Amino acid sequence: MPATRRSAAKPRATEAARKRYQENGRAIDRVAKSLEHAQADLSVLRGTMGAGASDLRKDLTRLVRDARRDVGKLSKAIRRDLERVQKDLTSAAKPPATRARRGGTRATTTSRSRARTARRGTAK
Repeated sequence: MPATRRSAAKPRATEAARKRYQENGRAIDRVAKSLEHAQADLSVLRGTMGAGASDLRKDLTRLVRDARRDVGKLSKAIRRDLERVQKDLTSAAKPPATRARRGGTRATTTSRSRARTARRGTAK
């Protein structure tokens, strides 16, 4: 029976995550563009509003400006996450490095504890 490759499952999962991050990045870019248009439209309304509506327009302008700033921060965070996922994807695709085995035998726990006891006795 041929051995199954287990490492293929992880890159597939990270590939799906990478696609989700890219799709999310495009959606955030669309939101940012919409907020830019909304901010431009609010500036057009500046002179045509009465006194009561002017306060509302100022509040709305501040809200849109803050939302644009937050969308920019979110976009940067998603891009960093995408870069990390891509890095993980490339490292998962590489074969694991094999370590050279050292020759010799390992000491058993009783022989190690005897050696420790012997060292304590000579240290006094």
